[in-house]
Amino acid sequence: MSSLIYKISAIVLHTLKYRDTSLLVYAYTDLFGRQTYLVNGVRSAKNKAGMACFQALSLLDTVAYHQSNKDIQRLKEYHLSVPLQNLAFDVHKNAIALFMGEVVYKTIREQEPNEQFFHFLRQSVLELENITAGASNYHLYFLARLTAYIGFAPSNGYKPEFTYFDMVSGEFTPLRPKHELFFDSEQTALFGALLKADLADLPRIGLHHSQRTAFVNNMLRFYEHHFDALSPIRSWTVLSEVYG
Repeated sequence: MSSLIYKISAIVLHTLKYRDTSLLVYAYTDLFGRQTYLVNGVRSAKNKAGMACFQALSLLDTVAYHQSNKDIQRLKEYHLSVPLQNLAFDVHKNAIALFMGEVVYKTIREQEPNEQFFHFLRQSVLELENITAGASNYHLYFLARLTAYIGFAPSNGYKPEFTYFDMVSGEFTPLRPKHELFFDSEQTALFGALLKADLADLPRIGLHHSQRTAFVNNMLRFYEHHFDALSPIRSWTVLSEVYG
């Protein structure tokens, strides 16, 4: 079966070195959902500019060969659609970008287009690039909102009388669950606030490092409950150390 050539918008999630100078790029695309691309020669000494296109959450315009019966496609052309200076050079934002990319890489597998999710992810990248106040809360905000796109957003809305979030049932509840997979009252209130928040609210959510850490750990436990094969999010250790 011959390859067809498409113009594709892509968001880089994760990369792996391949042979001496090539790269496997895992990306979320507008036309084909989650895809894997082989990029030849990008790691050569003469192609430093090319490697800059494949940082975590880079936004790319590409021309790609695509065959529906193959797991790995090939990029013919690529360039940055939006240069992301802050994500590249701000150590805190770079760590958040690595974390967000890895979470999506390990949870989104569908190889079909999802326009709403592509728009959400692209908008999230631009928000992280441009946010000033409240950036330290952005990954919490992202994790909370991502649940709506991967099928296990809370099934009911948060109310102040709901002092627990039950990870198993996916519900806010006033009753302490009989198992151990739940958020305590502080974390439950934070989850409820993040679900209702918009970007302008993030600077007003005052949190200590320990509170952020506890919330992310709880959210990752929640994700793991719904993705049995979810491997550890390694970039979370880096992000926690950067903000610690």
